[in-house]
Amino acid sequence: MMGELRSLAMISGGMVLGSMGGKAIDKMLKVDETTPGFQVKKLVRPMALLGAGVLGSMKLKNQDLKMVSAGVGAAGVVSTVKVVLKKDLLAGLDGGVAGLGEAMSVYHEPVRMIEPYEPNLPALSSGSYTPVEDLSNAYVSGEEVSAYQDAEFEII
Repeated sequence: MMGELRSLAMISGGMVLGSMGGKAIDKMLKVDETTPGFQVKKLVRPMALLGAGVLGSMKLKNQDLKMVSAGVGAAGVVSTVKVVLKKDLLAGLDGGVAGLGEAMSVYHEPVRMIEPYEPNLPALSSGSYTPVEDLSNAYVSGEEVSAYQDAEFEII
């Protein structure tokens, strides 16, 4: 169990380190988040984080450092989504993705502005049934089935 907690701590720590490093990169490059449109400077942070994560995962021998670099790579993925889709994954879904993340509401009975429809139908009687078709040729229990013609079906 300690191994799982350790790996979770290493990946989470790598994600935090990647996020802090990404903010330092943005400060150093003076990226303005308020400027509308596409800026090449905004892509430096995700590419640096993804590159550091992939390179660290491939080149490092220590398993703990590999997990930290995987966390840095995960921070790069989150940063890439934020730059490309303009959605912050860590802030949650706000309903912009195909209706996901819509606020849940409690069902309220609609206001009755129209009277409910209650049809006035005649009562059914048990003796008024008449058979529609003659069932004299129907299958009878114990009857030999070979007397019937086989139907031919074509499977496409």
